[in-house]
Amino acid sequence: MSASRHSLRWIVITGSVVATLLIVPIIVLVSMFVFRDNPGAKSLDDALQVFREGDPSVIESIGAVVVRPPAGVYQSDASGKASISFPPTSQNYGTLAPVTVTHQGDNCWTTTVDFNTAFQQRWNYCIDNGVLTEHSNHTTTSWDLGATSITNLSEFNCSPPGEIIKTGERRDEVSTYACTGTSDSISGTTTSDVTFESLGAESLYINSVATPTFHYRERDILTGPQKGTTTIDYWYSLQDMLLVRMERHINLRTDSPVGEITYKEDGEWQLSSLTPVR
Repeated sequence: MSASRHSLRWIVITGSVVATLLIVPIIVLVSMFVFRDNPGAKSLDDALQVFREGDPSVIESIGAVVVRPPAGVYQSDASGKASISFPPTSQNYGTLAPVTVTHQGDNCWTTTVDFNTAFQQRWNYCIDNGVLTEHSNHTTTSWDLGATSITNLSEFNCSPPGEIIKTGERRDEVSTYACTGTSDSISGTTTSDVTFESLGAESLYINSVATPTFHYRERDILTGPQKGTTTIDYWYSLQDMLLVRMERHINLRTDSPVGEITYKEDGEWQLSSLTPVR
């Protein structure tokens, strides 16, 4: 065999080895991404443990007459899906989504919804002079990308607090307010212009019991680093302002070094019991 053909043979072999070394990790990474696990439902026991590790003074008699919902962990039935366009991936709601109410101070409380083990949102409410107000909301979302994962924490604060439900409010009444938000993975401040519309009183069947509720629709227009629209329907119990049902439709866009990334979410949940676990 000539020296030139011998050299050519080794070039071909070496090239094949290098190509193999480059391709194998890519195949492994792609396989890890394709066969990654979807986050499962957060169990009621896990949510209950977090609740019990908090301040025990938040617990009060369920039979007491209160202007805010009884503290504890409620169970809800849920269905829905959230997705991002790059890298293209999605996650489903858990079929059971714990809803946790914790009391803050005299007239305030936090409602936390665990859509699954990787997706949580919480709202901070208060009763101010007979008006239900929203002070802030926080969202934590983790995405499993196979070889790694990313977590995004966003926080929106409403100042002055947004007025949601007023005493004597009627159907078709509208309130507007603005919240500003930041994200630990996106630079800059996003503004959310909120329109809250009363759709009137409705009766929902929860555990075969007719439950009178207020039905409200929130429409948000976001501008800044995050832009897009959200439409969220809320049903609050007439008795104690407990959030008993929610429907969500979200379409947001975010600029990034790899281009515009789109986040979409469509889903709903409803309590399956009005009795919290403590």
